[in-house]
Amino acid sequence: MISGRVLRRRVVAFLLSLMSIVGGLGLLGVAAPFSGNLPDGKKQGGGAIRILFLGDSLTWRFDWARALPAYDVRNFGIDGDTTDGVLQRLSAVIAENPDVVFLQIGINDYLGMEDWTGESPPDREKIAQLIARNHQTAWRRLRKALPQLRLYVCSLLPTAFPFDADGRINEGIREINARLEKAAIEENLPYIRLYPRLADAGGRLAADFDRDGVHLLPTAYTVWLDSIRPFLDSFSRP
Repeated sequence: MISGRVLRRRVVAFLLSLMSIVGGLGLLGVAAPFSGNLPDGKKQGGGAIRILFLGDSLTWRFDWARALPAYDVRNFGIDGDTTDGVLQRLSAVIAENPDVVFLQIGINDYLGMEDWTGESPPDREKIAQLIARNHQTAWRRLRKALPQLRLYVCSLLPTAFPFDADGRINEGIREINARLEKAAIEENLPYIRLYPRLADAGGRLAADFDRDGVHLLPTAYTVWLDSIRPFLDSFSRP
């Protein structure tokens, strides 16, 4: 007989797999491109600034190139990826020789290690340490290989039902974000707080942005783009 714990874990795995299939079918919308006062996206001396978005399905499921047509945009999101997966892909990232990298990764590490049943408390400290350690390893490798790189660290995002029915998951995410922000500040890296901009009053992913409890509606990507816009503006060269 299958235990309640195993059954619930299988249900969660099924939900994540189903979400992956839906995303792969191209059923997800795309936010409108920026309009108005956009920088021209050009480097000093000519050529478009190359921006690489690095992460998991939250990155992969959006058409960044369409939203930012003035730039040379690369989407290095992979559905289901983790911080370990990002570390394994850094050589490919470096080979693209990007001018800018926006890194958003960690939710799959957390959901994979979390105890969904509540029968025993998760080791949040261990999870947060792993995610922060892998982030820092990625930051250092990228900056060493690409000394002129502009690297931006994005927070983990809030989740909603069915992943966070009681607030416990998002409480852990906020703890991870606090550790990431502290590490980014110590390494003199810009940290982009996406979590509070996408959360409702209860700290969950707001209904206006929530597709399935983890993934995002196009409205959320509009907020994401707005959050990175000050950095995009700073890319302009005289």
